[in-house]
Amino acid sequence: MNLYGRLFLFSLKSIITKPKFDPLATVETNFRVWPHDMDVNIHLTAARYFSFGDLGRMGWLRNNGFLWRFFKGGYRAVLNAQELTYIREFTPFSKVKLEVELMSWDEKYGYFEQRFYSKGKLFAVGHARMAILQKGKVLPYDAVFESFGQQCQSPSETEAIRDWKETLAAKKAHFS
Repeated sequence: MNLYGRLFLFSLKSIITKPKFDPLATVETNFRVWPHDMDVNIHLTAARYFSFGDLGRMGWLRNNGFLWRFFKGGYRAVLNAQELTYIREFTPFSKVKLEVELMSWDEKYGYFEQRFYSKGKLFAVGHARMAILQKGKVLPYDAVFESFGQQCQSPSETEAIRDWKETLAAKKAHFS
């Protein structure tokens, strides 16, 4: 169960994709559920949703012109937390459309929403919290955008993001 083929195709697309800075634009990535993506229940295994989300967020970096600059500049995009709600199951050979959208950011993290569709129906929705680091130091998204000659204001947090941040803070307090 690896993603080497998908990573190879992603890399090829990265070579031919012309980046355009628009961090609030929805990035779409399409997949198909192959036998190696399934678990014993003969549906898309839970771990694969997260792997697809990784590729979707990499697509966000690529589409905004950050991916190659990140490699050259020593930046790292590091996932801090994610959650997912399953609504329907993806069966073998289903087409999956993943939409990844940067919903907002604060002084430390960017908050992404990841929506999984097939045939126009929502199958799962999740959130990911991602930090951007350079030389081991967390950088605010505003500073990263400015370092690439771009500016963008964070939208207001949605209720879902606000609630999730409160849950993460409660977990941190409980387990600290």
